[in-house]
Amino acid sequence: MSAHRARRVLGSCAVIGPLIFTAAWLVAGPLQEQYSPRREDISGLAALDAQHAWIMILGFIALAVGTTALGLGLMDALRGWSGRVGSAFVMAAGVGLGIAGLARNDCSSELSSCAAAVEAGDVSVHHQIHDLVSLLIFLALIVAQLVCARAFRQDPQWRDLRTYSLVSGVLTLALLVLFIADAIDGWNGIVQRIFLAVPWIWIVVLGLRLLRLATPRSQPDRTAHRTK
Repeated sequence: MSAHRARRVLGSCAVIGPLIFTAAWLVAGPLQEQYSPRREDISGLAALDAQHAWIMILGFIALAVGTTALGLGLMDALRGWSGRVGSAFVMAAGVGLGIAGLARNDCSSELSSCAAAVEAGDVSVHHQIHDLVSLLIFLALIVAQLVCARAFRQDPQWRDLRTYSLVSGVLTLALLVLFIADAIDGWNGIVQRIFLAVPWIWIVVLGLRLLRLATPRSQPDRTAHRTK
């Protein structure tokens, strides 16, 4: 496979993955009885007690593939230590998303009954793995955005995304703190969706850039300049 074709495939996956994930929770939420997107997190739609968990699991897998694909694409496109480190963190987040999608919660963690079970340690190992891996994913994406911003500064093909990546990384961190602190009582589901939208949009934007770089620039028609 040529380098241009590989970038097109990886870039396409990076764009499609977050879109499928978003579509999954938009579809699965209304199908779930007594589910409140305002106060419950997205992982609750893939929990063991979810009625249509397969939809959200599919969303997790698609996002995992897309995020990992972006990391691979960046590893090829960026140069220097910051490019390699940033790409590695993106790929680590992708692998983590696959684990989080398969290591399902026992119940919706934002509900008081489930939160009490978590607090008492009365949940399964895969529930605990999901929560731990999710936190590591979020941290990996924050680091990835900030480190990639440094790599973008050194590359004219990516330089215009440097400030955007810095702002996105800082905003992701701030919203993560807000989500973990449960600062807006009864609205943590909305906070999580806003928080997740920030790095997911970043992934899509970088995927689109890979697609643009994968399109060979047209060459001028030299025959037009030949003398008759």
